[in-house]
Amino acid sequence: MLSNPVLYDKYIRQVAIVLCVLTGLAYAFAFGLPTHATAFNALSDGFLSAVLFFIVSALLWNVYTYSIPDSLDIYQRFLLQILYCLIALLFIAGLETLAVYLFFPDYLQSFALTLPSRLFALLMLYCVVHLYCQKNKQSEEELEEEEVEEEGCESLPEETEAVHEVLERITVKVGQKIKVIPVDELIYLKADDDYVSIVTADGHWLKNGTMKEYELCLPADKFARVHRSYIVNIAKIVRIERYGQKQLLQLSSGESLKISVAGYKILREKLNL
Repeated sequence: MLSNPVLYDKYIRQVAIVLCVLTGLAYAFAFGLPTHATAFNALSDGFLSAVLFFIVSALLWNVYTYSIPDSLDIYQRFLLQILYCLIALLFIAGLETLAVYLFFPDYLQSFALTLPSRLFALLMLYCVVHLYCQKNKQSEEELEEEEVEEEGCESLPEETEAVHEVLERITVKVGQKIKVIPVDELIYLKADDDYVSIVTADGHWLKNGTMKEYELCLPADKFARVHRSYIVNIAKIVRIERYGQKQLLQLSSGESLKISVAGYKILREKLNL
């Protein structure tokens, strides 16, 4: 599966934590002060809310990435989104109520009075997250279209392009030694700034060069450029998974890689699908 940015992207994770903490505190004190809640109860409420907001934001990323197929019509998508909204609201409100009942029983009556207002606030927060996910999805689709155009241009043969020798092995420097890697041992190559990361079952190494150079030099019947950032050893592919318009490669190493639209077409041709 694709890495969830809320969990695995350091910058997005830090921003999400800060936003969840600030929102949780504002949320708790906004409802706690009118009911004369103690500072301890309000802080506990804010901490619990922040944790739940973070969990739900991570879950919603998965929901909008994998759980709403593009094949559904507009009415089915709308009903599915309402269902997810209700589940998210009940998840947060239910756990908050349970926590108050178990740990702060004296605060339960005051908490219950604010529950309708809390549900409305949670609905507004859900709408904000929903709009963000939608905007992020549109940005990904625009980037995907750019990748298709770029990769389509790269795939056109150039009359002036030199003939490249097919690689049988790649050498990488490991300390004071030189490691020779037969191309059959490669799992995939990944663009890494100004370098290319060579990935095998034994590890990965950085190597000078460009993805275009390796695309031209690696055996065309054994390797496919499935994304602007990835060249994959076809023999190391376990399966191809599809989520709506998105495709993922499951590799023998257990890793998953995103496939672009153009890369998926290339792979289908090479696999005779």
